[in-house]
Amino acid sequence: MTTMKSTKTIAETLADLRRVFNKYGIEDYEPVPSQTDNSYAVRYFQGGGWLTVSSRLQPTKALNLRVCYSVIDALFLWASRGVSGVSQGVTFIGTGLVKVGDVRGEDDLAEAYTTLGVDPGVSWGEVESVYKAKVRHVHPDGVQDPELKRVGEERLKRLNTAYELLEKHRAAKA
Repeated sequence: MTTMKSTKTIAETLADLRRVFNKYGIEDYEPVPSQTDNSYAVRYFQGGGWLTVSSRLQPTKALNLRVCYSVIDALFLWASRGVSGVSQGVTFIGTGLVKVGDVRGEDDLAEAYTTLGVDPGVSWGEVESVYKAKVRHVHPDGVQDPELKRVGEERLKRLNTAYELLEKHRAAKA
């Protein structure tokens, strides 16, 4: 196995993801870091359904997230050139390894902003507004399908965690 070459931090790649999703008009997306290993997934809503790109073969979270970004960026580029179709179970492996440091505080905040789908410079009022809208959209109450309910609960938990982290960060800065 070979690994991807990148010096980008998690925060830098999350900013790149925000730019690519904004460029292609995707408003509903979220990074999903693994809680148990270095894998990373990015989910986004397009064409009436959720699409997930994930990576687990790289040695760091930053590199796995960069693979997700690279694949998503390429998918949008290909689609803009008329390439279509869906593939499942495709593994992408790059070449050349550059280790990157883990800057937990910065990465956590960047993940929180990206999970909510807002840029770091927005007002707190906009953070609250987006958070409330997303919570209404994903809330599992009233969902009958057990799998959809489980996914909604997981997403709601990530939104709540992101919001609480940003709330604590903003209070600490005040």
